[in-house]
Parts: sequence; structure tokens; C-alpha cells
Amino acid sequence: MASYLADYSRAAKNREQKIRRAVDSVLSQTIPAELVVISDGCQKTVDIMNKHYEGQFSGYLINHRTLWAGAPRNTGIDKAKGEIICYMDVDDYMDKNHCEKILTFFDSNDWVWFDDWVYSNNSGWRQRKCDVNKRGMCGTSNLAHKKVNIWPDKGSYNHDYVAIQNLKNWSTNFKYIGGGGYRIGHIPGRYDV
Repeated sequence: MASYLADYSRAAKNREQKIRRAVDSVLSQTIPAELVVISDGCQKTVDIMNKHYEGQFSGYLINHRTLWAGAPRNTGIDKAKGEIICYMDVDDYMDKNHCEKILTFFDSNDWVWFDDWVYSNNSGWRQRKCDVNKRGMCGTSNLAHKKVNIWPDKGSYNHDYVAIQNLKNWSTNFKYIGGGGYRIGHIPGRYDV
């Protein structure tokens, strides 16, 4: 989980509380899940994690990079002890069996992609169809892969799409696995729960 809790344009509100929701969702998985937190030059992240979760995660403070740079995520991949990488954003959270669902598909695949859940004020949570072949239709909320660095050094808001293309170039041994249990807590301009 890369974390930068300073203010920036289109950021989620109440990220100090949401990071705790995100961490709690990882720590409550039905299978043991390693949590690696990369604080992107953000002392506030370090303070929150140490106050509430000391000893329950691996944490690293790196020098702040430009927004959407790949260094925080690549650092997290390098520091992870596990061989399967799944992502968490500070303003999102996972259903308790999300990691268990994903893990079952790694006997024969190098990476998998899956649908996530988005929120509507009219109808509540609904599953969103992901497509790794279309820009803007798939992101960190939809990916899990074996341990390999895929993130571009410099990025933009579409850095997820670039990372997916890097995964495709790395391995054609991947599979769509249907619905996951990843809940998007914030989509700029649409909602923030």
C-alpha cells in the first residue's frame, strides 16, 4: 500500500480514517496476508501506522516522488516477502475473503485480473466489469501478480494502464477470474465513501 496523505487535487476526504479502514480490511483477511506500507514522503502515514498497528505490518518511508510515480509500489514489491502481490489504496478496502479468492488461481497463472465493486448513491455497491484491454477500465483494484516490478518510474493518472501493459509484456500466462472483493472507496468527481 503506497500512502501519501498530504492534500492534492481530487484526493479523497478523510484519508486518515480511510487508511485505517484499508489496513483493518487487510489484517482481517480469511488467510494470512502480509501488509507492506510505503510512505511516500508522508510522516503522517508513519505516525498513524505506528500508533495503531505497531508490529502488524512492514513499513518504509521513502523520499516523496511526483504523484503517480511507480517508485512507491515497486519499493513495496521489492520489500514484500510473499510471492503474490495484491494492491490496496488508502481510500479503498477489501472484503474479508478477497485474498483467499485470488490465491486459488495462482497454480497455473502468473497474474490474474478481476472485477471490483463501486458505489452508487442510488443503488449501493455493485460489481464493476473490468477490462485489461481498455484504458481506464482496469487498475490496481483489479490486479494480482507474481512478484515482479511493473510500475513506470514516471507516471500519470493512467499509470495503472501502463503497469497492465507491462504485465502483458512480462507474461501471457494470465486469466480473468470474475468477481473479486475489492471495494473502491473513492472515484474523483463521482463519489467518496
